[in-house]
Amino acid sequence: MFVVCIVPDDVFAQNYIWKGSYNYKSKKQPMTLTVTSFNATSGRVNATLTNSNMELLLSGVYKSQEARLMLHIYLIKAPSHTSVSHLKEEKWAMDGFVSAEPDGATYVFQGFIQGKDYGQFGLQRLGLNMSEGTNSSNQPHGTNSSSVAIAILVPFFALIFAGFGFYLYKQRTAPKTQYTGCSVHENNNGQAAFENPMYDTNAKSVEGKAVRFDPNLNTVCTMV
Repeated sequence: MFVVCIVPDDVFAQNYIWKGSYNYKSKKQPMTLTVTSFNATSGRVNATLTNSNMELLLSGVYKSQEARLMLHIYLIKAPSHTSVSHLKEEKWAMDGFVSAEPDGATYVFQGFIQGKDYGQFGLQRLGLNMSEGTNSSNQPHGTNSSSVAIAILVPFFALIFAGFGFYLYKQRTAPKTQYTGCSVHENNNGQAAFENPMYDTNAKSVEGKAVRFDPNLNTVCTMV
Protein backbone atom coordinates (compact mmCIF):
# COMPACT_ATOMS: atom_id res chain seq x y z
CA MET A 1 0.00 0.00 0.00
CA PHE A 2 1.42 3.35 -1.05
CA VAL A 3 0.76 6.52 0.90
CA VAL A 4 0.83 9.72 -1.12
CA CYS A 5 1.89 12.75 0.93
CA ILE A 6 0.70 16.00 -0.58
CA VAL A 7 2.90 19.08 -0.37
CA PRO A 8 0.84 22.20 0.48
CA ASP A 9 0.94 25.17 -1.85
CA ASP A 10 2.21 27.40 0.96
CA VAL A 11 5.07 25.12 1.97
CA PHE A 12 7.38 28.13 1.56
CA ALA A 13 5.27 30.34 3.82
CA GLN A 14 6.90 33.45 5.23
CA ASN A 15 9.36 33.13 8.12
CA TYR A 16 9.69 29.36 7.98
CA ILE A 17 13.27 28.23 8.43
CA TRP A 18 14.90 25.49 6.41
CA LYS A 19 18.13 23.97 7.66
CA GLY A 20 20.54 21.58 6.00
CA SER A 21 23.78 21.49 4.04
CA TYR A 22 25.26 21.76 0.55
CA ASN A 23 28.32 20.34 -1.13
CA TYR A 24 31.17 22.67 -2.02
CA LYS A 25 34.39 21.19 -3.36
CA SER A 26 33.21 17.76 -2.23
CA LYS A 27 32.72 18.95 1.36
CA LYS A 28 29.47 19.47 3.17
CA GLN A 29 28.82 23.00 4.38
CA PRO A 30 25.97 23.94 6.75
CA MET A 31 23.41 26.47 5.59
CA THR A 32 20.13 28.03 6.66
CA LEU A 33 17.38 29.22 4.34
CA THR A 34 14.89 31.70 5.81
CA VAL A 35 11.82 32.67 3.79
CA THR A 36 11.35 36.44 4.08
CA SER A 37 8.24 36.76 1.90
CA PHE A 38 5.83 34.56 -0.01
CA ASN A 39 3.06 35.44 -2.48
CA ALA A 40 0.49 32.67 -2.58
CA THR A 41 -1.05 33.96 -5.81
CA SER A 42 2.08 34.22 -7.93
CA GLY A 43 4.21 31.76 -5.99
CA ARG A 44 6.99 34.34 -5.63
CA VAL A 45 9.46 33.40 -2.90
CA ASN A 46 12.10 35.68 -1.38
CA ALA A 47 14.58 34.04 0.95
CA THR A 48 17.92 34.56 2.66
CA LEU A 49 20.58 31.88 2.53
CA THR A 50 23.14 32.08 5.31
CA ASN A 51 26.33 30.07 5.58
CA SER A 52 29.57 30.46 7.49
CA ASN A 53 31.03 33.41 5.58
CA MET A 54 28.31 35.15 3.54
CA GLU A 55 24.63 35.89 3.12
CA LEU A 56 22.80 35.51 -0.17
CA LEU A 57 19.45 37.14 -0.89
CA LEU A 58 17.54 34.87 -3.26
CA SER A 59 14.32 35.09 -5.22
CA GLY A 60 12.33 32.68 -7.35
CA VAL A 61 8.91 31.28 -8.24
CA TYR A 62 7.55 28.14 -6.62
CA LYS A 63 5.60 25.91 -9.01
CA SER A 64 3.17 24.10 -6.75
CA GLN A 65 2.01 21.63 -9.41
CA GLU A 66 5.56 20.39 -9.82
CA ALA A 67 6.62 21.13 -6.23
CA ARG A 68 9.67 22.79 -7.73
CA LEU A 69 11.53 25.96 -6.78
CA MET A 70 14.51 27.66 -8.43
CA LEU A 71 16.16 30.50 -6.52
CA HIS A 72 18.50 33.07 -8.08
CA ILE A 73 20.82 35.56 -6.43
CA TYR A 74 19.85 39.23 -6.48
CA LEU A 75 22.07 40.49 -3.64
CA ILE A 76 25.20 39.23 -1.89
CA LYS A 77 26.32 40.27 1.61
CA ALA A 78 29.85 39.18 2.42
CA PRO A 79 33.05 40.51 4.03
CA SER A 80 35.24 42.68 1.80
CA HIS A 81 38.01 40.09 1.65
CA THR A 82 35.64 37.41 0.31
CA SER A 83 35.48 37.08 -3.47
CA VAL A 84 31.87 36.53 -4.52
CA SER A 85 31.78 38.18 -7.93
CA HIS A 86 32.08 34.81 -9.64
CA LEU A 87 28.73 33.74 -8.19
CA LYS A 88 26.85 36.27 -10.29
CA GLU A 89 29.00 35.64 -13.30
CA GLU A 90 28.28 31.92 -13.11
CA LYS A 91 24.56 32.58 -12.68
CA TRP A 92 24.52 30.78 -9.37
CA ALA A 93 21.12 29.21 -8.59
CA MET A 94 19.44 26.62 -6.41
CA ASP A 95 17.13 24.25 -8.24
CA GLY A 96 15.23 21.61 -6.33
CA PHE A 97 12.00 19.81 -5.50
CA VAL A 98 9.95 19.61 -2.33
CA SER A 99 8.75 16.30 -0.95
CA ALA A 100 6.78 15.33 2.14
CA GLU A 101 7.86 12.69 4.59
CA PRO A 102 5.50 9.83 5.54
CA ASP A 103 4.53 11.58 8.79
CA GLY A 104 2.90 14.33 6.71
CA ALA A 105 4.44 17.11 8.81
CA THR A 106 8.04 17.14 7.60
CA TYR A 107 9.08 18.64 4.26
CA VAL A 108 12.39 18.31 2.45
CA PHE A 109 13.77 20.61 -0.24
CA GLN A 110 16.63 19.01 -2.17
CA GLY A 111 18.34 19.39 -5.52
CA PHE A 112 21.49 20.85 -7.08
CA ILE A 113 23.28 24.17 -6.90
CA GLN A 114 24.30 25.51 -10.29
CA GLY A 115 27.75 26.95 -9.83
CA LYS A 116 31.41 26.04 -10.03
CA ASP A 117 32.55 23.53 -7.40
CA TYR A 118 28.99 23.26 -6.03
CA GLY A 119 26.95 20.07 -5.86
CA GLN A 120 23.88 18.71 -4.16
CA PHE A 121 21.98 20.38 -1.35
CA GLY A 122 19.35 19.23 1.11
CA LEU A 123 17.14 21.26 3.45
CA GLN A 124 14.46 20.31 5.93
CA ARG A 125 11.76 22.71 7.04
CA LEU A 126 11.53 23.24 10.76
CA GLY A 127 8.15 23.09 12.43
CA LEU A 128 8.52 26.46 14.16
CA ASN A 129 7.42 29.63 12.44
CA MET A 130 9.40 32.58 13.83
CA SER A 131 6.60 35.16 13.57
CA GLU A 132 3.96 32.87 15.08
CA GLY A 133 6.33 31.76 17.85
CA THR A 134 7.22 35.33 18.77
CA ASN A 135 3.64 36.59 18.76
CA SER A 136 2.27 33.67 20.73
CA SER A 137 5.04 33.90 23.34
CA ASN A 138 4.62 37.64 23.88
CA GLN A 139 0.86 37.85 23.99
CA PRO A 140 -0.06 35.29 26.62
CA HIS A 141 2.19 36.89 29.34
CA GLY A 142 0.50 40.26 29.11
CA THR A 143 -2.98 38.73 29.05
CA ASN A 144 -2.34 36.42 31.99
CA SER A 145 -0.83 39.14 34.18
CA SER A 146 -3.72 41.51 33.53
CA SER A 147 -6.35 38.82 33.97
CA VAL A 148 -4.78 37.68 37.23
CA ALA A 149 -4.75 41.24 38.57
CA ILE A 150 -8.40 41.73 37.62
CA ALA A 151 -9.39 38.40 39.12
CA ILE A 152 -7.82 39.43 42.44
CA LEU A 153 -9.01 43.04 42.65
CA VAL A 154 -12.63 42.65 41.52
CA PRO A 155 -13.75 40.27 44.31
CA PHE A 156 -11.78 42.34 46.84
CA PHE A 157 -13.56 45.60 46.02
CA ALA A 158 -16.91 43.82 45.68
CA LEU A 159 -16.52 42.48 49.21
CA ILE A 160 -15.73 45.94 50.56
CA PHE A 161 -18.75 47.57 48.89
CA ALA A 162 -21.04 44.74 50.01
CA GLY A 163 -19.94 45.13 53.62
CA PHE A 164 -20.42 48.89 53.50
CA GLY A 165 -23.90 48.50 52.00
CA PHE A 166 -24.88 45.98 54.68
CA TYR A 167 -23.70 48.39 57.38
CA LEU A 168 -25.86 51.22 56.00
CA TYR A 169 -28.85 48.88 55.75
CA LYS A 170 -28.53 47.83 59.40
CA GLN A 171 -28.26 51.47 60.47
CA ARG A 172 -31.51 52.32 58.67
CA THR A 173 -33.53 49.33 59.88
CA ALA A 174 -32.29 49.22 63.51
CA PRO A 175 -35.11 50.20 66.06
CA LYS A 176 -34.55 53.51 67.77
CA THR A 177 -34.89 53.46 71.60
CA GLN A 178 -36.79 56.35 73.14
CA TYR A 179 -35.15 58.05 76.07
CA THR A 180 -37.70 59.43 78.48
CA GLY A 181 -35.17 61.75 79.95
CA CYS A 182 -35.80 64.04 82.82
CA SER A 183 -38.82 66.29 83.13
CA VAL A 184 -38.21 69.91 83.93
CA HIS A 185 -40.61 72.02 85.90
CA GLU A 186 -40.50 75.07 88.05
CA ASN A 187 -41.03 74.98 91.78
CA ASN A 188 -42.72 77.61 93.86
CA ASN A 189 -39.53 79.61 94.09
CA GLY A 190 -39.31 80.00 90.33
CA GLN A 191 -36.32 77.70 90.11
CA ALA A 192 -36.14 74.90 87.62
CA ALA A 193 -36.24 71.44 89.06
CA PHE A 194 -35.22 68.25 87.28
CA GLU A 195 -37.14 65.13 88.00
CA ASN A 196 -36.21 61.67 86.81
CA PRO A 197 -39.24 59.40 86.55
CA MET A 198 -37.16 56.48 87.64
CA TYR A 199 -36.77 58.09 91.00
CA ASP A 200 -40.24 59.20 92.12
CA THR A 201 -40.03 60.67 95.57
CA ASN A 202 -43.81 60.50 95.97
CA ALA A 203 -43.94 56.76 95.44
CA LYS A 204 -43.91 54.65 98.55
CA SER A 205 -42.17 51.37 98.66
CA VAL A 206 -44.20 48.42 99.83
CA GLU A 207 -41.22 46.84 101.43
CA GLY A 208 -40.21 49.96 103.31
CA LYS A 209 -39.41 49.84 106.97
CA ALA A 210 -41.35 51.95 109.53
CA VAL A 211 -39.85 52.92 112.87
CA ARG A 212 -42.15 54.05 115.69
CA PHE A 213 -40.67 55.78 118.76
CA ASP A 214 -42.53 55.92 122.03
CA PRO A 215 -40.96 58.24 124.62
CA ASN A 216 -42.66 56.36 127.45
CA LEU A 217 -40.96 53.13 126.53
CA ASN A 218 -37.39 52.28 127.02
CA THR A 219 -37.33 49.94 124.07
CA VAL A 220 -37.61 50.60 120.39
CA CYS A 221 -39.90 48.33 118.45
CA THR A 222 -39.22 47.79 114.88
CA MET A 223 -42.06 46.55 112.75
CA VAL A 224 -41.63 45.00 109.35
